[in-house]
Amino acid sequence: MLVAVVAAWFVVAAVFAGVPVVYFVYMKKRSAANWNLQLNRDFSPSTAILVPAFNEEKTIRLKLENLANVTYPADKVEVIVLNDCSNDNTLSEVDAYKRENPTRRISVFDSKIHLGKVGCLNHVLPTLTTDVVIISDADCFWPQDILQKALGYLSDPHVGAVTTRELLLNPKDTWVTVGEQFYDDTVQTLRIGESKLHSTIFFQGGFAAYKRETLQQFNHSADDSGTALDVVQGSKRAILVPETGFYTLSPAVWRNKIQIKIRRASQLQQLWGKCLSLLIQGKLAMPKRIAIPEILLHIFNPILLVALTALSAALLVLYPFPTAILLLVVTASLLLKKPRTTIFEVFQNNLILLAALSSHLTNRKFRLWKPIQESRAGLSESLLKEKNLI
Repeated sequence: MLVAVVAAWFVVAAVFAGVPVVYFVYMKKRSAANWNLQLNRDFSPSTAILVPAFNEEKTIRLKLENLANVTYPADKVEVIVLNDCSNDNTLSEVDAYKRENPTRRISVFDSKIHLGKVGCLNHVLPTLTTDVVIISDADCFWPQDILQKALGYLSDPHVGAVTTRELLLNPKDTWVTVGEQFYDDTVQTLRIGESKLHSTIFFQGGFAAYKRETLQQFNHSADDSGTALDVVQGSKRAILVPETGFYTLSPAVWRNKIQIKIRRASQLQQLWGKCLSLLIQGKLAMPKRIAIPEILLHIFNPILLVALTALSAALLVLYPFPTAILLLVVTASLLLKKPRTTIFEVFQNNLILLAALSSHLTNRKFRLWKPIQESRAGLSESLLKEKNLI
């Protein structure tokens, strides 16, 4: 029995740790490769920027000032604020800004019933005639050159959607934001590698740009990433542009960070569950070299963590001395910052995925549009000016 438990532990540990390590090394190498794209850096399509807003009175004016700061031909940009039945002063703030800046092309879709983010997007989509449609959340801010750098990638006829890097405004505020910066750096290396290989479908609401011709509707179940998958299934590529990004505040309090990440994990598991179904049916347009590791990481690795924990407990009972030594070695490594951050983020993110997985099994739904007020309260005009965002 002891031999069987030890063998099972090593197999589970090898898969749990080996898949992410091998996949990261492979994608890091891919991320350094050249693009297999035909790019026109002078490409300047007409663009509609959609800003979903639900109770964003503290941020919406800063958002509009930020968009006005972006360098792009003014006659090729229109901004549409999607006010989803806000019960604060969001609409008043937008109206005041429009009066003060009458030359800027800003319009408002004012929903009198709560449609949710995707509901608002799909309501407005049929009215849009621009070449490109961009989604940007109200608490995310763009550098001046983001459109010049990002939209050129849409000039390739095989690319249907682009996103950009997430850049934190407060990467060193607390141990929570330090961990989030580490997570961002790791995940975005994967996304760049996937993009150069074919596509990444991990899209975020800070910047998600789509060719209008590729959009039938925005995906209801998995939001920005689900829409990116729809683009890929429509025989186009969805890629991350590495040389620019959008800025946002990361929650500095662990509880708020977890609240956001469980919702995101729930969406991603729905997404990769759909990919698994399409893969089994032979209908997945994404390369298996991307899909299979991501499915393992998002759906099966959290289950392996439970198995690894159970096997470790069994070994501690059956073989206490060597197991205790191994645990001491792991514990000692936590004294060093990088191993500590790596180990903590790996276990934390797998526990988050496990919580999200349990929500699917128990049919518990997470609210997908619930702004974290901490991240809004930390925004200020001086902070954005410091980064030349307004």
